[in-house]
Amino acid sequence: MDFDHFRLRKFDVPPGRGSPDFRLLWRVHHIAGLMKHGFSGRVCGFWVFVGVTLLAGFCATTVNAQFASNYTPTYPEIVEAYRTLAENHPETTRLVEAGETDAGQPLHALIIDGKGGFSPASARENEQVVCLVLNGIHPGEPAGINAAIDFAGEKASEPGEAVVYVVVPVYNIGGALNRNSHTRYNQEGPESYGFRGNARNLDLNRDFIKCDSRNALSFTRLFHRWKPHVFIDTHTSNGADYQPTMTLLSAFPERLVPMQQSFVEREMLPALYERMAERGERMVPYVQLSGRTPEEGLVAFTDHPRYGSGYATLFNTLAFVTEAHMLKPFDRRVEATLTFLQVMDGFLTERKDILLTLKSNADELTAESRSFDSGWRLSEEVDSLEFPGYEADVDTLPSGVPVPRYDRDRPYLKMVPFRNRHVADSRTELPRAYVIPGAWKEVLERLEANDIDMRVLKNDTTMEVTADYVEEYETVEPPYEGHYLHYNTSVRPRTMELTFHPGDVIVPANQPGNRYLAATLDPRNVDSFFNWNFFDSVLRKKEYASPYLFAEDAREILRRNPRLREAFEDRLRNEPGFKENTWEQIGFILDHSQMAEMEFKRIPVYRLE
Repeated sequence: MDFDHFRLRKFDVPPGRGSPDFRLLWRVHHIAGLMKHGFSGRVCGFWVFVGVTLLAGFCATTVNAQFASNYTPTYPEIVEAYRTLAENHPETTRLVEAGETDAGQPLHALIIDGKGGFSPASARENEQVVCLVLNGIHPGEPAGINAAIDFAGEKASEPGEAVVYVVVPVYNIGGALNRNSHTRYNQEGPESYGFRGNARNLDLNRDFIKCDSRNALSFTRLFHRWKPHVFIDTHTSNGADYQPTMTLLSAFPERLVPMQQSFVEREMLPALYERMAERGERMVPYVQLSGRTPEEGLVAFTDHPRYGSGYATLFNTLAFVTEAHMLKPFDRRVEATLTFLQVMDGFLTERKDILLTLKSNADELTAESRSFDSGWRLSEEVDSLEFPGYEADVDTLPSGVPVPRYDRDRPYLKMVPFRNRHVADSRTELPRAYVIPGAWKEVLERLEANDIDMRVLKNDTTMEVTADYVEEYETVEPPYEGHYLHYNTSVRPRTMELTFHPGDVIVPANQPGNRYLAATLDPRNVDSFFNWNFFDSVLRKKEYASPYLFAEDAREILRRNPRLREAFEDRLRNEPGFKENTWEQIGFILDHSQMAEMEFKRIPVYRLE
């Protein structure tokens, strides 16, 4: 065994991180780890002696701080660390299991509450802000995992009473257990880390609406139990090289209710940027390139509801994604993420009252609203951003295709073009209520998890409803996150009388989840349940007619319907493929007769106007 490598991996803890007892915990755990690797007799006794010696001097400097600065703990180490922290601070922290994950291990959440209530009800009664911090959605980006450990150690000792923190140590447990991955080759450390895909190889940051994973359903229920005022999702960036260590994605404010939008744009974001700068962390917005380099232009990220930040804003939660720069040393990324958490903590504590009022008022306004902007896209309006970057030369791929090569010896501070405003192309008008047949249990399960109020019919009930029939749609190829995602969907509404049965569900559109209903139940919206393939079974007919039996009926149908006959003959003249296709001709006639399948292309989400 390579003793030096084993020793460094197991003993080193970054100096000064977390509370003293938390640093002690790392040493206790790592020494125990040594004793699990088959040592016995005098060898084991030697290691016990070494362990006791190290424990006696746990406040001294570590064996190799440089190695420690490039290390992120394994998943078992993380869970044990949080468990021990909760045991050592029972008056301020509690570690709870928050549901299942695809990896077969429970999702954990650490509750930090200076008033010791540890429940959503007590947080509301005590008028505390709730901040949900999600780490390790992409375990190959673990700066937030380390930073949250440090932050939890600090808050356990001095929690304050204004803010309750709900910290998810690692969301993507399956990806964290896939430890030998080296797929993020374009980042500086740590020396080993997890994988982006979860146990089912899903990217969990595309799963907040479709909820294919058990992780997502558990998170959804955790989110709605606590109804956070602020959501923080910790990541590492991927893209151009530039000077700052920290970039910040703020869910685009145009989607918020006006009072929240104004607060975020005029007060919250300026304060966060200013306070980060005061701490020595110049932060810039998380951006994407519109050209080859930043000087050619930057664009903001459009976080649709499939992403964590976009999902959170559907429920009037202010959402932020930290993106530590992948080419900065790992310990710098951890430090910058920790600084952001500390800065946010100070802001939430100071502005507690306005945050409580804004969320309460926004929820009331959303429940009263029946019309929401949709079809969000980046505006063509170009602003500018003072950007601290690096000059770029031209390199080439082996094929000769030019790519930028950034020169860190030539830093600059320039005003660059920046498109950061979003506009809505359309609006979704909610009905008085929706009716959804009980057979569509996957949809109803997701509505239930999102705390949507539903009323189950107990008797057969005939109602006049409006149904949407799919007219056109396009589909991605190859599949996207396990789905053949539809887009550019258009529908044709049709009013009809239908009889619904016991077990079918009425969903009132007068609740704080109205924006979620608009995003998921309007088939035209980018992350609707229709576009995510929940209703694909309606896109294929189930009944057919044999040609030799239908020929006489077809002639009679066309004789009685001159307009249909004219349309049929027009297609025969102008579409050669139609003239040669017996089944398409039969289908065309049937679809325009009393024998048409009413279920074909009818989305089973009905509107009570």
